Amino acid sequence: MSKVDSPSETTARFVARMFEMPALRSLPALQREEQALQFLRANGQQLQPLLASMGLGTASDWRATADVLSREMKTYADKLLEAELARAVDRRISLAFYPVLAGGRQAPPNVREELAALCRKISAHPVARRALSGSLAAVLSDLTDKYIPPAWESRKYIHGEVTRVQRLALDSEQCSDLLRVLILLRPAAYLQIAPGPEPTRDSGFTPVPEQALQRALPGLSAQVASLPAAVVRLALRSVLPFPAADNLEATSRLAAIFTHRGRSLAPSLVVDRGADTPDKSWFNVARRNARWHGLDPRMLDELYTIAAEHGW
Repeated sequence: MSKVDSPSETTARFVARMFEMPALRSLPALQREEQALQFLRANGQQLQPLLASMGLGTASDWRATADVLSREMKTYADKLLEAELARAVDRRISLAFYPVLAGGRQAPPNVREELAALCRKISAHPVARRALSGSLAAVLSDLTDKYIPPAWESRKYIHGEVTRVQRLALDSEQCSDLLRVLILLRPAAYLQIAPGPEPTRDSGFTPVPEQALQRALPGLSAQVASLPAAVVRLALRSVLPFPAADNLEATSRLAAIFTHRGRSLAPSLVVDRGADTPDKSWFNVARRNARWHGLDPRMLDELYTIAAEHGW
């Protein structure tokens, strides 16, 4: 006699199949969750008769079924997210920058543990979770590894803003590593934002008042006490708009750009013959809309040039 699945088992199996669809499989966990939720919102009512036939609610109560599926999607994404956070913190962050920002001191052994703990807290907050989606995708990708070395070789605007204006004596590897930490910490700026009934598409990517960031800094610094407070401050300031925010540091501006790029990364994207490559296309659009998104247009211009020269 065959075993009949319980509704919870059916729900879990349905969500697992959604997350493994070819269009989603190559995306990080939180981006899979976002895409699956968007699909459910757009097609939930039409899918309800099918879902009802599987024992998931009734054909007339699709919103209740959607709520159940949404919760299961978060649970499923959280399981995948834990492994991604471990990979980001343990493998993508070397802490090579640490002595430069900490007066020559080496990083304490518990830095990664504190970073991972804060990321878990971020993932539990609806707005900060949305921000973490772009940040984690950027950190897990090769964005900083690709773009910072050419910027250091050319010694143009980006290199000058970091080394001469911000006065950070970082080599390209150290700068790339610092940026990954800033990008990963950036969503913490949204922990103080009260979530609405449902996060909007731009949740986690809008400016936060500078006074609110200043109030949040001591508490957040205490949660990652092994990191220099200056690093946490740079991460929080990356949500401020350029050029409206006074003296916005170059590394904060770069962290904002790479986080926005991470938001729309599509690893499995196939480029049509004759079409612009993904990064070149994205930076081209971003530099035209830089003021709208509070990004540095000169940095975007340089990154666009690098992408074009390397075929990215």
